[in-house]
Amino acid sequence: MPELPEVETTIRYLDSKVNGKKILSLTTSKKKLRKNLHIKNFSAIEGSEIKSVDRRAKYIVLTLKPLRYLVIHLGMSGRLKFFNKKNYANEKHDHVVMEFSQFYVVFNDPRRFGMFFMLEDNQELINFFQHYGVDLMLDIIDYENIFHIFQKKNVSLKQILLDQRVFVGIGNIYANEALFHSRLHPERKSNTLSKLEIKQLIRSCRHVLELSLKNGGSSINDYKSPDGTLGSFQNMFQVYQRTEVMLKKKLYPVKKIVQNGRSTFFSPTLQK
Repeated sequence: MPELPEVETTIRYLDSKVNGKKILSLTTSKKKLRKNLHIKNFSAIEGSEIKSVDRRAKYIVLTLKPLRYLVIHLGMSGRLKFFNKKNYANEKHDHVVMEFSQFYVVFNDPRRFGMFFMLEDNQELINFFQHYGVDLMLDIIDYENIFHIFQKKNVSLKQILLDQRVFVGIGNIYANEALFHSRLHPERKSNTLSKLEIKQLIRSCRHVLELSLKNGGSSINDYKSPDGTLGSFQNMFQVYQRTEVMLKKKLYPVKKIVQNGRSTFFSPTLQK
């Protein structure tokens, strides 16, 4: 599943290509995504200019002129593809095609857990995202508030990192890596952390996300940037899908467990 760095990588590429450009037409397949455009949206979108490309949580938000919002979520296996007009040929699982004057942007999603829909105005945008939590890459961090949230919950650290009402955009891979970087045990309860440990955990989350973004995200199964480039952060995993980890020229075993249906990798020796 594309996580925050992969979505941000997609946005940065897309912004360089479509900002200020006009959407000439939209074409969709007959297959349904998790959330879809309505037929009535087409006339509102076609002819609109893209004013900005932004990220909200793990959603891609295209702000249009006249003011509307085109919202995209990559789901489990989705990606946006960029083609010059002369190079595009429809491929299996291409579900939405946006035509511009000289190129196409195509939403491809084999498993169809993605979303591609429109919000009519700013209030609809606010309402849609009102229950999402702190964005560690964009927001100013209120450590005191996060400490109180951790204190109120009696859940594992892995679970609270994946709770989008607390932090947005942290998925399974980056939760594993951030917990190792902070040397915190994934099964430890959130209300046992000190303020200092919470600060370290947040710093570790930011470090891992920024390092992944610098390396184009993680390409394990489906993810590629819109121009087809693979990310390379998977080559830098410390514990995720590993059996051992090297630290100061010494090898430590990595254990795999399952928490809430998701695989967790950690070092029992190093993480407390």
